[in-house]
Amino acid sequence: MGTAWPPPELADVLAQQEIWNAWYAGTPEGLTDAYLSAPNDRPAVRRKGFLARLGRWFWGQPTPLGERPSKLHVPLAGAIAATSANLLFGAPLNLTVKDEATQERLDQLADDTTYAVLREAAEISAALGGVYLRVVWDQSIQDKPWLVAASPDIAVPEWKWGRLSAVTFWNVIREDANTVVRQLERHEPGWIRHSVWLGSANELGVQMALTDFPETAGLAELVIDGDGIPTGTPKLTAQYIPNLKPNKLWRHLPAAANLGRSDFSGVEALMDALDEAYSDWMRDLRTGKARLLVGTEVLENLGKGEGAFFDLDRELFAPLNLAPSEDKGSVIEQVQFNIRTEEHRALCADLAERIILGAGYSLQTFGVTSEGSGNTTATEIAARERQSLTTRSNKTSYWRPALAHLLGVLLEVDRAVFGTSLVPVEPHVEFPDLVTPDPGETAQQLELLNRAGAISTFEKIRRLNPDWREEQVLEEVKRIREESAPAPEPATPTPDGSEEAA
Repeated sequence: MGTAWPPPELADVLAQQEIWNAWYAGTPEGLTDAYLSAPNDRPAVRRKGFLARLGRWFWGQPTPLGERPSKLHVPLAGAIAATSANLLFGAPLNLTVKDEATQERLDQLADDTTYAVLREAAEISAALGGVYLRVVWDQSIQDKPWLVAASPDIAVPEWKWGRLSAVTFWNVIREDANTVVRQLERHEPGWIRHSVWLGSANELGVQMALTDFPETAGLAELVIDGDGIPTGTPKLTAQYIPNLKPNKLWRHLPAAANLGRSDFSGVEALMDALDEAYSDWMRDLRTGKARLLVGTEVLENLGKGEGAFFDLDRELFAPLNLAPSEDKGSVIEQVQFNIRTEEHRALCADLAERIILGAGYSLQTFGVTSEGSGNTTATEIAARERQSLTTRSNKTSYWRPALAHLLGVLLEVDRAVFGTSLVPVEPHVEFPDLVTPDPGETAQQLELLNRAGAISTFEKIRRLNPDWREEQVLEEVKRIREESAPAPEPATPTPDGSEEAA
């Protein structure tokens, strides 16, 4: 029997990530498929409970036969993931090393394209519970290595003491009814190994030569020892960044205990209820449209066997010859049901707020503000955004060491592959403050500290310019001291004609 693929131990993880991905993508078709097409490779007992639970949800119920699909989706999940990425990488990082030449090269490596990749990775991480970043290079494309984001649902990680020791990414390059061709890319310390496999939807199959497929033929010229490309560094060229931990769902699964949790974890039922409430609101709108019920007496006959119709655009109608006892008002009757706008609005707003708070963010971050007037200070903004800032701080504790490792690897690969003469070290990674201090408040605080003799010139400059490097702060201290130094007094002439300093 061949090797099962994806690995069976990841079946539960991949099934949950498929649900999260459906919320992230935000299409009614994707949500319907995710909830109605549950995976068939789950253990029988657990799968039965899994399917039963999903079947009770709004998106787990099929559209009744004969009715057109009318389910609507509110893309709040996608907005949460995008907001998480903006909170993390909405402003450039402060990346510093001591060597000047290395700092210059690091600034070139961490360009706008790098930040675009980081924002992409942060969105994926918020949605699927984590993300991989890997170092790649191709001298035919550009003269430096770069970072690429990889979704966690195409990766098989290997762990040692809670740390990533190796990871295998897979990519389906061909697929038909009977066969699936997969390219596997394994990152391990010092090497990146490539292979291609011919199998089926559930099995890896047999290994083929890289030259058998045009998609992998170019790699055959680069590998040595059959499948490996040396990286020029003993460090791992890929890192997994969890979104948040601990993982509430897979803490006891050995294959997934080190994975992170999604921002959507725990609020899926609320998002499902929000879509149901919004769809019901739109149903009220459809059924609440004004309609006319007309009697057969006012219909115009089209002839025998051709039916009859009522012309809504006609302005004049001849009076009907009805008996005095007949109710003329019943011939044309208007029907219009109530549209429960305020009830639905309140319900949808309440559900949205619970989802945002459950995902770990402040309502202020999503534009839900309390009534009030006047300008708000930086302290007030920070207080209102506290939950979002706390969530961001927790996430940066996972991103900071991973980015320091990867940027150090970029420098090492840059020296080994592209021949740059620099000192490859891991840089210091600092995330900028989101809430800019009010200049007036900062000046007042510094003035009080200065009067008390409790702050140095260096610290005052650092607080006024938190994004400056230490060298910039020291240069500014030197300039201030030179400008504030007293000017020398003019020399006074002596009896012998020489000058003597006063």
